[in-house]
Amino acid sequence: MNRKTLKQFMSLAMMLFSYISIAQTTQVSGTVSDADGPLPGVNIVVKGTTNGVTTDFDGNYAIADVAQDGILVFSYIGYATQEIALNGKSSLNVTMQADAQALSEVVIIGYGTSNKRELTGSVSTIKKDAIVNVVASNPTTALQGKLSGIQVESFGGQPGGRANVFIRGVNSLSNASPLFVVDGLFVDNMDYVNANDIQDISILKDAAASAIYGARAANGVVLIKTTHGQKNRATEVTLNTRVGFDTPSKKLDYINGEQYADYLNQRFVNDGEANSVTWNGVDTDWQDESLKSGIVEEIGVSVSGGGENSSYFASGNYFNQDGILVGSGFKRINFRLNSRFDFGKFTLTESLGITEGKLQENNWYGWDGASAPTLAFRNDANDGGFEGPSSAIHGPGGVNQYALATLEDNQVTTRTIFGSAKLDYEILEGLKASVNFGIDYTSRNSYQFTPTYFMSTVDAVLNVNTENDLTDHRQEDVNVQVEPTISYEKEFNAHKVSAVLGYTYFKETQKSNGVFGQGTPSNVIRNVGALPSSDQLVLLGQNNNAALQSYFGRFNYGYDSKYLFSATLRRDASSRFAEDNRVGYFPSFSAGWNISDEDFWKSETVNYFKLRASYGELGSYPDTFYPTQAVFAANASNTSFGGGLANGLAQTTLADPSLVWETTKTFDVGVDLGFLDNRMTFSMDYYTKDIEDVLVAINVPSTSGVSLPVTRNAGTLINKGLEWDLTYRKTDGDFTFTAGTNFSFNLKSEAGDIPNTILGPAIDEDLRVVNATRANQPIGAFYGYKVENKVDPATGDFVRIDVNGDGQITADDITNIGDPTPDFTYGINFNGEYKNFDFGLSFNGVQGNEIYNLSRYYSILWQDGGKLSEVLNSWTPSNTDTNIPRASISDAAGNKAPSSFFVEDGSYFRLKNIDIGYNFKEGSFGLEWVKNIRLSLNIQNVFVLTDYSGYDPDVSSTNGGRANRNTGVPGLRDQVNPLLGRGLDARAYPNARTFMFGVQAKF
Repeated sequence: MNRKTLKQFMSLAMMLFSYISIAQTTQVSGTVSDADGPLPGVNIVVKGTTNGVTTDFDGNYAIADVAQDGILVFSYIGYATQEIALNGKSSLNVTMQADAQALSEVVIIGYGTSNKRELTGSVSTIKKDAIVNVVASNPTTALQGKLSGIQVESFGGQPGGRANVFIRGVNSLSNASPLFVVDGLFVDNMDYVNANDIQDISILKDAAASAIYGARAANGVVLIKTTHGQKNRATEVTLNTRVGFDTPSKKLDYINGEQYADYLNQRFVNDGEANSVTWNGVDTDWQDESLKSGIVEEIGVSVSGGGENSSYFASGNYFNQDGILVGSGFKRINFRLNSRFDFGKFTLTESLGITEGKLQENNWYGWDGASAPTLAFRNDANDGGFEGPSSAIHGPGGVNQYALATLEDNQVTTRTIFGSAKLDYEILEGLKASVNFGIDYTSRNSYQFTPTYFMSTVDAVLNVNTENDLTDHRQEDVNVQVEPTISYEKEFNAHKVSAVLGYTYFKETQKSNGVFGQGTPSNVIRNVGALPSSDQLVLLGQNNNAALQSYFGRFNYGYDSKYLFSATLRRDASSRFAEDNRVGYFPSFSAGWNISDEDFWKSETVNYFKLRASYGELGSYPDTFYPTQAVFAANASNTSFGGGLANGLAQTTLADPSLVWETTKTFDVGVDLGFLDNRMTFSMDYYTKDIEDVLVAINVPSTSGVSLPVTRNAGTLINKGLEWDLTYRKTDGDFTFTAGTNFSFNLKSEAGDIPNTILGPAIDEDLRVVNATRANQPIGAFYGYKVENKVDPATGDFVRIDVNGDGQITADDITNIGDPTPDFTYGINFNGEYKNFDFGLSFNGVQGNEIYNLSRYYSILWQDGGKLSEVLNSWTPSNTDTNIPRASISDAAGNKAPSSFFVEDGSYFRLKNIDIGYNFKEGSFGLEWVKNIRLSLNIQNVFVLTDYSGYDPDVSSTNGGRANRNTGVPGLRDQVNPLLGRGLDARAYPNARTFMFGVQAKF
């Protein structure tokens, strides 16, 4: 072999060796996830080397220079470490299995994520599986009993009904709802989010966790992340269908027709009247006629997957709930399209949700009590076909609530489009710039038509309608959000630092228009164009704008994962304040110490011990658009000049230009513990909240000449509480289970220094008020006379207690007779798996709150309508040993005045949900393309243990009935502040027991 040939051979050999060497190493990519979705922050290392990476927020990774026969080690706190041989693969997707010894997990926080071990604030998290099995028209109610520190009060079983959500108590008197953030977009609630689209939820409870959101975050923050699919995953189709029925969980005991006639006659005797009625032989059970079983159905489908540089998720869902109450129901359609694309150093993440909901409400069930049983079910001789009370037969006054609900045609159609697009750019390793654009569009059409009818000349305001009524109102809300941010994260030696700086521009635009009129040519013609042109038309409409500009920053520092510190500062400027008071600065500081990581920690019982503390200030602005500007209404003060009509303006609202930010100062100290090799975890927090310059709309005397309340800084509120969560996880062969409980104690919840008493809503046509917020007293407490548990045997009237001991009963004896705020709330949850079976139990409870039972008020003492069977024990000359006062129309003794007689213990313990499923694994039917089929049985509101005599103790607050009767127009009444009327059982929708059968399949 000559020299030239040898040289060529060596060159070829080197090329082949180089090629073989290159071929021996490769880049491996894929996605790491668990049963709930992708996992961010998973450590991936080539075994025996220092070559490693971590997964990004969507669980994706790519690691270079890996030998084809190498082994990748996947490790993540809370999950079992896995070692997987590549065997020449360049794509590898891994599903991590939960480790029973886990304590920490990665959670969503404001503008990023954090390892739970490194958190210094108070954050609770919940995964999709914990809420998706709860069948609810409003997914918010699925949070009941799941987490400490969050209380959800539902409006009974109303399909599509709103719920009060409180994070660590009532922290405001104008708007105590938390801030909801869906995929980075600010929204007012999560009512129209499909629970099947949710990946996980984080609840930011203290100032340190939520301060970066500044304004509106004083009541806590609910962060919702929806599913975006996973990279390098084949297309997966999921079908979810459920069908079942609602049935009334409880009925009240009303007297029948004959008993009602006897009761009326006894009232006449007690009042010394010569009148009497004769039973007409009619015995209509209006409760049975109004409450029926109703169908519940849901069907949804989703498609997800991803390629090398993209992922996607799309879903559609239909939900229908007929409602157990006549004239009520709810339908909702959801569509969602989420995606993520990588372009080199750029990443584009998109989230889009489209929803339509149609809500029909029964506005009359329980209105001023119940219908008299002596009313016939039908009377075809009357216009409309129903019968109303006649004084000679049915007693004085009253209405036919069933007829009103049946005749009235109402529907609220809500359409929402809420979406966001976020663009990230990696400037350098650890340094990232982002900008998030979001829009939340809501269109709401409120429609109501009431035909002409005649039932009775008694109470003619409601029993006769000589001209049909039509309300058609449309409102559009557009919220636009722009948020550029820049973030940095770096680890060097034992130090870890991270920071984020950002700017928020948030603009709200609200426009509405509509009309209320009477007299279309026929009851079958039900559109606005058919209304006659007349001076009686009421034109409706508003045009409102508001904007918020904010700058914020957060700095985190950790040393050796033991010593942790975080600081946040946010500057907010809101157009709702006058120019001199628009800007507010809200700082927070927090620290944590992982004590169990210290060398001196030798405990074998407590495996993990972390101490944390925080202090922060948060601001709130008024929930009205122009609280510092007087409002004038057109055509509200017209007059006549020279025989002609002259339009005029009338001031409807007073204004306080000196309004300042409501400020919440929060201190929190907490501990996190792990026992039994961390199979048992425990977290506890003690917090205090001092709310200063409380904003609230206060009613002013009619002599002021205005009709609407004025927003004022009305003093202070005080909130103190203690909460804890305890969870135990165990795997024993084929049996795996998780059991948890949580408690939230309201140690103190009261108004501090407020200059004037703040009154709640009126409860009847006589404008009686029960709720009031007074200085140094509970928020929205009940006030009235305390009465003995028996009536005066001589008179049959309540025996009022001399509270102040002055020897006489006067208005000075009116005192606190109940508190709607519970002493504590709690939940117990159990989930288990055994072979192909899975099952779950969910309990929730409330203890120590009171309810003012207006249903009992109307159905025992009110002058008309049906009556509860308790009246059979009312006082008579021959029945003097009783606590039910004498039947009376005149009520000369004032027994209807607010008193402790109507206050009941609202404590309850409920088995909220049972869910049982059987899973057919992949290949069970010989079909390889079927990955999983799950059959399920779900029962909700299984039982409730309570002493409350009403339909259900889960009572949010009044927002209807007499509370807003004299506002707005039919079908568009003003919303009543739910915080000032808590605990009033005023027409609360009866709760239902739900049975659902479901099939979930993945292909």
